[in-house]
Amino acid sequence: MSEPAALVRPLALEEVFTRQERMRSAARSTLASWGGRLAAKHAVTTALGYDTPPAPLTGVEVLPSVPRGCPRGHACPHGHPPEVTLGADYAELAAGAGVRRIQVSVSHTARVAVAVALVTWTTDGG
Repeated sequence: MSEPAALVRPLALEEVFTRQERMRSAARSTLASWGGRLAAKHAVTTALGYDTPPAPLTGVEVLPSVPRGCPRGHACPHGHPPEVTLGADYAELAAGAGVRRIQVSVSHTARVAVAVALVTWTTDGG
């Protein structure tokens, strides 16, 4: 596999990754970066209790967090921890299930990407 589109076929990259994710992964120019982000999206949907994504994966955005004091924001080349932002469909599903917060950890080599998602539930959910 030598191109990002191969990771998501038969879907198009635009059906899986948001514009910001595509820009961020393209800037890194490694398939591992795309694979890590895809693994994180699947980890989130699995942690929410779904075997298959219930809505387009563009509804789960995984980008580096923007720490206070970092002037470059999402464009920063340093390895800030990933942050999950849920689009409307996933936010509604998560809120209905009592999810308070979702965190992910991503790791990859040149050939393998893995991710784990940790869900923090409200006291009356999960």
